[in-house]
Amino acid sequence: MSGEHRLMWRGGIILLVIALALVVWWPRSSPDALTQADALFAAGRYYEALEAYQGLARANPAALLRVGMLRVIRGEAVLAERTLRSAMVQGLAPGDYHLALLYLGQALVDDGRLAQAERTWALLEDCRVVEACVYHGPGRVLTAEAYLEQGAYDAAIEAYRAALMVPMPSGWSERVHYRLALLLAGEDPDEALATLMATDDVETSGVLADPLLFMLEGDRAHLRAVLQVEERLRPQLLGQTYLEAGLYDRAITQFTLVDPDSPEGLSAAAYLAYAHWLAGHTGEGHEALEAMAGLHPDAPQVRALLALIAVAEGADDDAWLELDALAQGHPQAADRHLARASWYAAKGEYAQASLAYEQALGAAPFEEQGRYALLAARFHLATTYELCSVGLPLAERALERLPEEVDALVLVAGVRYQCGDGRGAIEAAQAAEAREARADAAFYLGAALAATGEDEAARAALIRASDLAPASRWRERAELLLATMPQRHNLTPTADRVR
Repeated sequence: MSGEHRLMWRGGIILLVIALALVVWWPRSSPDALTQADALFAAGRYYEALEAYQGLARANPAALLRVGMLRVIRGEAVLAERTLRSAMVQGLAPGDYHLALLYLGQALVDDGRLAQAERTWALLEDCRVVEACVYHGPGRVLTAEAYLEQGAYDAAIEAYRAALMVPMPSGWSERVHYRLALLLAGEDPDEALATLMATDDVETSGVLADPLLFMLEGDRAHLRAVLQVEERLRPQLLGQTYLEAGLYDRAITQFTLVDPDSPEGLSAAAYLAYAHWLAGHTGEGHEALEAMAGLHPDAPQVRALLALIAVAEGADDDAWLELDALAQGHPQAADRHLARASWYAAKGEYAQASLAYEQALGAAPFEEQGRYALLAARFHLATTYELCSVGLPLAERALERLPEEVDALVLVAGVRYQCGDGRGAIEAAQAAEAREARADAAFYLGAALAATGEDEAARAALIRASDLAPASRWRERAELLLATMPQRHNLTPTADRVR
């Protein structure tokens, strides 16, 4: 063999070794990075997970899928849909493809396309691969939610029941039992209670779907208490529960069942009229409340509901008359000033609102001054009107009266930060976080730390704010501030950083 051929042969061997090394190395390195990013996602560390997924997404459709999922969680429906469809076109394993369908349906719902979302979730019924079946049940759950959104209660009940017939990831069946019990409560309280208390032994692992579960709100303890109350009181309480859940037709049915001569009769009649108004029967609801106001001029609930309707309809003069009548009937002069303050603030007349808040605080009894100071300081922080000269002393006064109140601590942190007291803001925000994990407290802590030059601690707090409320203004504000900070290097997640 000539020297030239020997060199060519040796070079070919080297290339073959490199190629084999790449074949062996690539499957190990890429899935490992994706697994680590998934661990961040599962721990609720969405900001860092997004960074990690974006670093992998160019050459990995599974990572691109997860970027789309995070866009859904962050409330970015249009961008989420585009990203999810791109990942699906590039090619996904069956389990990931069904996960994409699950999140795509939610993005479509968030964009107001309920019918298209239902058709998307219907594709999850094709469950011939084990890893794809994980999202079979959640697809039925979210379909039921879509029916509920449309007011199709019977279809929602059927879909919830269908969801309970298949295994679901941990936590999903419990939430479905609550939703189904809520819908059944008016017609069959006993079945509703049994449904609420039922448990399912068969569960599957599907942690990547969990953020969609948390979009389904529900207070099991409250519903259980309503179902167990004596029969005479149940329609009134259940009607209010339905009203709060936005199930207006169900609320109307329950309020109609309340005996008009009972102690709850007037309240139920007022809420019945308001439920009609909320359900779109605006003339009927408004006229009924007006009639009640004529018969019961001192009924505060009737006046309050009329004021709410007037504000919603833009009838400013009517709203003011109702608020004034409501305030005059109240034994505390402080509440009259508070009603005026709220009115002026809504109209953008900040000087008048500030004066009314001051008058309310001056008229309030000592034990109530913390609450009034809190409301007044919150107005100044929201509008920034005379924030440091008037708002800051009000916030400090609120905290003095309510030292254990998380809302007061967060408010003080925000006002101190805006007024340049970085160390004071840090102290208040840390005290708030010690009591409750809240995005607003984490944001003010991060902002104050950044203002004092503590970049690493600031970054951690701002990321925490982003993770705690990914679809809120606190995430948006936190990320705007993060973008102005010096960027760290070596952002790839490692196992020891995963909680």
